[in-house]
Amino acid sequence: MEQPNRRKFLIIAGAGAGAAAVGVAAAKTGIANPDTPSAGSAAALPADAGPLVAYVEDAGSGRVSVMTGDAETVVHDPDLVARLSRAATGRTA
Repeated sequence: MEQPNRRKFLIIAGAGAGAAAVGVAAAKTGIANPDTPSAGSAAALPADAGPLVAYVEDAGSGRVSVMTGDAETVVHDPDLVARLSRAATGRTA
């Protein structure tokens, strides 16, 4: 097994954060649930949306802590956890 290094960690963390941003945006606009009408555009995102971090402590729980600035929101989204896990391990399917 390859030794972890800072560069690889930052690449994986960046991919995870990007996937989390997409997942959170999808959840907020209703895209995550196809039965719910959605705004369907990036214009629905806050104009001041800054960097965020998604933290999954236990993938089996389906809980994701999304942190931005001083705020933390915990969401239950097993599909998002699965997508983040796949992104973190380099699997896309």
